[in-house]
Amino acid sequence: MKFRIPVVPALVALLTSPLALAQEKSSGPELSMGDYEAGQPVLAYNLAVVPLHTRKAPPYDDYTVLEEAQAAKKVAIRELDSGGTVGALRVHNQDTRPLYLVGGELLLGGKQDRMVGSDVVVDAGERQRVPVFCVEQGRWNGQSLAFQPGLAVAHPDLRRAALFSEQGAVWGEVARKSQVSGVSSPTGTYRRVFQDAALRQRIGQYLDEIQTQLPRDERMAGLAVAINGELEVVDVFDSPKLYSKLERKLLASYVLAALEKQPGHASDEEAGRAKARALKKENIEQFVGGTGPNTKDGGEKKIFRSKGKPVHGTFFGTKK
Repeated sequence: MKFRIPVVPALVALLTSPLALAQEKSSGPELSMGDYEAGQPVLAYNLAVVPLHTRKAPPYDDYTVLEEAQAAKKVAIRELDSGGTVGALRVHNQDTRPLYLVGGELLLGGKQDRMVGSDVVVDAGERQRVPVFCVEQGRWNGQSLAFQPGLAVAHPDLRRAALFSEQGAVWGEVARKSQVSGVSSPTGTYRRVFQDAALRQRIGQYLDEIQTQLPRDERMAGLAVAINGELEVVDVFDSPKLYSKLERKLLASYVLAALEKQPGHASDEEAGRAKARALKKENIEQFVGGTGPNTKDGGEKKIFRSKGKPVHGTFFGTKK
C-alpha cells in the first residue's frame, strides 16, 4: 500500500528555484520533477527507508554510470597531467549516453584516492574536468595516473562535507569515520572503511534485508532515510532509471551511517523502529521544506541540474 504525497510545494519550488545550484544555467523553461508517492517504510535493524515513486510517466532519461561504463570499457579517469591537481581529474566518457557521476562516488588510484565533489554529467564522447576532493591525505605518489571506480558512495556526513564545506572538513570527516569504524591505513585512505571485511559483512546484512523488501516498479525514484526513527537524508531523482542504477551504492552509504548509531538497549531499538513505521508524508514534507539553501528545520539541501533541468535533490537533516 502506498500513501500519496500530493504535490509537495517546497520540493517542487526547490527544484525550480533559481537559487538551486546547477551544472549549467539555463534561461529556458524549467521542468518540475513533479510530485511523488511514498511507499510504506522498509526497516532493517536501526535503518528505515521510505520508497519515493515519481508520478511522472515514462520515458525516463537514461545515463550510464561508472560501473556500467567501466565494464564496457567506455570510461577513462586520469590526473589532469603528470603533476596532478588535488581538486580536479579528467573524465573521458566514451559511451553513446551521458555519464552520471553522483557526488560522493569514490575514485581510487592516481596520486591519491579522490571523491567526486558534486554530481556531474559528462556528455557522450566528451572529456571533462571534474571537481573532486582528496580522501587519502597521506599519499601523493604513484606511477599510474589512472583511476578505477571505487564502487561506493561516501556516507552522508562525508557527502555533506564535500557539498557545503572544504577540503579540511572532508579530511576531518574521513579521519573521524575511520576511527569510529575501527579501521586505519598508513595513508589515511577512506577506501579502508568500505574494504574492511567485518564492515562489509555488516553492510551486506542490512542491504540484503532492505533490498528484499523494497518494491520493484519502474517509477521508484528515491528514498527518504531514517536512523533510529529520525529522518536524516532524502535523495530523490528525476529519472527512476538513474535511481535504480545508483540504489545499492546509496543504500550502502546510509547503512554506514546507521552502523555507528546503534541504539544502546533493546527498548531503544524498538522505540526507534516504532517511530520509523509511523513515518507519514507530512514528516517527509516537513523535512524537505524551506527556501534557499536550508530546509525548514535548519538542514541543508542541494539540487543538481543538468542543462537547466533538475535531476537530483539531496536533503540533509539538522546537524547534531
